[in-house]
Amino acid sequence: MEYVILNMKPPVHRPQIALLLALHKLKVSEELRKSAIDTCEPLVAFALSTGMYSSPAVRIYKGNRVREELQEAQHDFIRASVGLSSKGRLLVPKMLHCFAKSFVDDAKLAVWISHYLPPQQAAFVEQCISQRRQSLLGSRNCGILPFDSRFRYLFLPDHLSL
Repeated sequence: MEYVILNMKPPVHRPQIALLLALHKLKVSEELRKSAIDTCEPLVAFALSTGMYSSPAVRIYKGNRVREELQEAQHDFIRASVGLSSKGRLLVPKMLHCFAKSFVDDAKLAVWISHYLPPQQAAFVEQCISQRRQSLLGSRNCGILPFDSRFRYLFLPDHLSL
């Protein structure tokens, strides 16, 4: 339902949701359609916590700062979920990879992600990318982590109080 109300495309990283939406498309009530937003906001993906390990943290958003808080949620998700393998490959969750496809091609994904990391981590990522380019390992700088549907709600400490 949230994908209809929030005017979002079904998530590529969860094809079962796309299938359910296609099957139930005609069953969305007119009342729900009236409360739906008019334009798509891709950052909303970082606001939807489905209680799964691969979901973003649970947050409370304030109406006057929603845009800034969505950008904060994106930054926090990237910082919390991106890692490096022992071979210097950037490990990117499937949800983030699908989101980023709208903005950047795979060859530049690691550099795009490094812009959201703290300076030391960004420099380390860029150093790993540079080393991988110089070696015979080639241009594949990222590994995509599959969607993890194990149960988990993540609450950030500074977002617990109202």
